[in-house]
Amino acid sequence: MKFLYPTFLFALLTIAIPILIHLFSFKRYKTVYFSNVDFLKDIKKESKKKSRLKQLLILLARILTIIFLVFAFAQPYVPANHDAQKQANQLVAVYIDNSFSMNALSEQGQLLEVARNKALEICLAYPAGTKFRLFTNDLKPKHQHIYNKEQFISEVSEVQASPTVVPLSLIYNRFASQTIETDDSTDKNLYFISDFQRTITDIDNFTDKSVFSYYLPLKPNEVANLYIDSCWVEVPAHRLGQEETVFVRIKNSSNQDYQNLPLKLFLNDSIKSITNFSVDAQNEIVANLKYSNNSDRLQLGKIEITDYPFTHDNNWYISYFVEKNLKALAVFNNNADSKEGLAYLSALFAGDDYVQMDEMNVQNLQVNRLNEYNTIFLINLENFSGGFLTELENVVNKGTSVVLFPGIKNNPEFNNRLLSVFNANRTTGIDSTTQKISGIDFENRFFQDVFRKREQNPILPSIEGHLQFERTTRTNETRLLSFQNGDKALSQLDYEDGKMWIFSFPLDKKNEAFARDILFVPTIYNIVLNSLPKQEISFIVGKNNFFDLPQNLNMDLNSLVEIENQVDGERFIPAKTISGRKVRIEFGEQITNDGHFLIENEGQTISSMAFNFNRLESDLRYFDPSEMKDKLDEAQLKNATLVEQVERNFSEIFNDIQNGKQFWEWCILLALLFILAEVLLARFWK
Repeated sequence: MKFLYPTFLFALLTIAIPILIHLFSFKRYKTVYFSNVDFLKDIKKESKKKSRLKQLLILLARILTIIFLVFAFAQPYVPANHDAQKQANQLVAVYIDNSFSMNALSEQGQLLEVARNKALEICLAYPAGTKFRLFTNDLKPKHQHIYNKEQFISEVSEVQASPTVVPLSLIYNRFASQTIETDDSTDKNLYFISDFQRTITDIDNFTDKSVFSYYLPLKPNEVANLYIDSCWVEVPAHRLGQEETVFVRIKNSSNQDYQNLPLKLFLNDSIKSITNFSVDAQNEIVANLKYSNNSDRLQLGKIEITDYPFTHDNNWYISYFVEKNLKALAVFNNNADSKEGLAYLSALFAGDDYVQMDEMNVQNLQVNRLNEYNTIFLINLENFSGGFLTELENVVNKGTSVVLFPGIKNNPEFNNRLLSVFNANRTTGIDSTTQKISGIDFENRFFQDVFRKREQNPILPSIEGHLQFERTTRTNETRLLSFQNGDKALSQLDYEDGKMWIFSFPLDKKNEAFARDILFVPTIYNIVLNSLPKQEISFIVGKNNFFDLPQNLNMDLNSLVEIENQVDGERFIPAKTISGRKVRIEFGEQITNDGHFLIENEGQTISSMAFNFNRLESDLRYFDPSEMKDKLDEAQLKNATLVEQVERNFSEIFNDIQNGKQFWEWCILLALLFILAEVLLARFWK
């Protein structure tokens, strides 16, 4: 406990006055003579004891009256913060949580409206000349300025609900870092007005603990919420006729069970799939929706459930692109083995409307066209340039697949140059014996639905000579075919956004058995089908602020790109950066709503993005005041104060904050009580 005016405590010396009065009584006694005083002596002894007790009680009452009167003038208080400062200058920052969860209702009304009103009360409680800062989830640049009272009131009135979600540590640490260089004679105070959801209240991440911070928790009425938490697809690449499986995670943050609710998928404004789901209280489930891609180009989807009162998390938007056809390139040279392999591939894709294959001789290869192809076959090559290898790595980085049929007659280092670029196992030698393909990874989705049934001892082709590879285990390399002796015949390796398919034998006349086997067609065709680059089907509002355009688009890199909101038709021009043939559009914080956003170039829609609100706001679990107090204690924030009775007028709260919990009124009441006790003792104690 401290005193606001401690110099008044010197007045406690006046306690000596009643003590002196008690010790030196100036009352004169009258002598009365009696003939016999034996009985009077006994009465005198008894009266003397009672009188002494009475005088002591009166003395105690007088002393306590003086003590509490002095305390009342000294104004004792318990400080709201340890070592609280009371500087003449004040810098007051107020954080208003304007996330979607603040749309909930409380006994005082909508939480966001209550928060705005409380911010205004805070502003009005401070004296003229106080400087103010405003923080919201939007983190707008204009809120970095310092306001006076009138400007602050105007800014608070404009605060609206926002889909952006930020942790409290971001607000606290930003304010702390921005006030380091301010004048030491200025008090720095930060008020948090929020519902303090568990997902954003990360007090443990507060850095500078010298800021004077105050926490005003707003308690909403109990609300049940059922929402779509996330969505993903089984295969991140999409082709025409492919069966899609969309997985949907649904969370139930309420205390009631839900049974047989509908889950719908709309694709291009038509219902495509529907199923029912059930989820227990405070639990989650993963449902799935199946359908087929029956049309090409852009696919705009929406997954939907029904729930009230929070509706911002009932939908999940997705979008992706289905290729009308795939383009493959066969790279060969002038040797006989390479041309033989080219003939087998040409025969496979001849007349195919879906897979279009071009052929290029490595000697006159146009490396600047490699990015046009989904799959590039390298057929028994004997040599290639360093520039070709560099460009090949670039296109694989961005989603293209490379298929290697190695030449086993050339220098082993030739193949190892290519393999080392993609972090594949290097060759160690050649096995010249004839080996039969005996192992097929039927469990891999690559061979899914290829065979109607699995034979116990299938008759598979024999290969005359193959490369042997290092035995190093690589976590991202998958063996699909293998020989009788355990060597790999075909493996698949992921590299950045692309893939590399490695055969250990050449495609030539000696291995015609493989080219004519039933295994050849599904293997080569599936390689092309699985060479589509993966696509992001959805983004998060406020989290993703750029998009890389697909490189196979036929567009002028320097032409204008626009983004259109499909719902309201609003358009804006994003920033654009070009690196080589890679185009990245940057839209910053210009996308604030969920839905589909079309990317247009020269009046044509070339791509799309699907945005969804952040689901951190959908988890309606809050810290109650006792838990908040424990978290503040655990974080050792010595200058932190939890305001538990937020419904009080802030002028009263402000008085407690500025001067702590004051007890001068109690001191006056106690002083009056002891004066009354003295009067009663003197009046009624005979």
